[in-house]
Amino acid sequence: MNILGAIFPLKNFIERNNSQQSIFDHLQYTYSFARTCLLRGDADQCFRSLLFQSSLSYASIGKRICYYTPLPIQIIPSFVHKLIPNSLLLANLHLIEFYYLPTLIDVHKHLINISCDIIIIDGYLEYPLFKQDDLFKIISSCALLRDTYDYLKNKLHNNDLILLCSCTCSESWMANVEQRGLFDLSIHIDMLENGDYHANIYLLSKKNISCSFNFRISRNEIMPLFATIQHHNK
Repeated sequence: MNILGAIFPLKNFIERNNSQQSIFDHLQYTYSFARTCLLRGDADQCFRSLLFQSSLSYASIGKRICYYTPLPIQIIPSFVHKLIPNSLLLANLHLIEFYYLPTLIDVHKHLINISCDIIIIDGYLEYPLFKQDDLFKIISSCALLRDTYDYLKNKLHNNDLILLCSCTCSESWMANVEQRGLFDLSIHIDMLENGDYHANIYLLSKKNISCSFNFRISRNEIMPLFATIQHHNK
């Protein structure tokens, strides 16, 4: 299961949009080698729901997840309820460990001692460590996260270790992070005026190709709308 397949219901996209089969093949396979992903934009509540869905997706195939968030998750988001089998034992929820740590320093101290398959950090730059208008600290914190990920990958002998994180910083500032190649994959999500969401997906090793699609979070599911592939001049 690749990162996009864990975050978004690609199977549902294909079933609802048979005419766009080639686009969804692109979504499924072009991004299959990404291991680190940054969700960014101003749709922070959407991020939490998508990250939670990814944790359920990975748990369903037996992966162990460490989930860090500055705010406790009080209830399971309603739209993922249908992803959970009637028997909670089949959902493998025991494979998801939640950590509510007070600062980013505490997160990094904890990270270096974990053993898991998937690392999810909700609101990475929302932890009380620095002012979000400090570009240097934003870049250095993201670089530290990448270094920690590389350390864990070597320590655990796991080249398929997955890192997913989200943040709501300025687009121009996060562009500086992306230019340094600190994440394999970047997904920028905006909320549209009608309440739907628009996602732009960039594979940083292939800067001449990007993909975008619209989706809607309904009462109990993520509803795919349409997708496009964009080719950019170098």
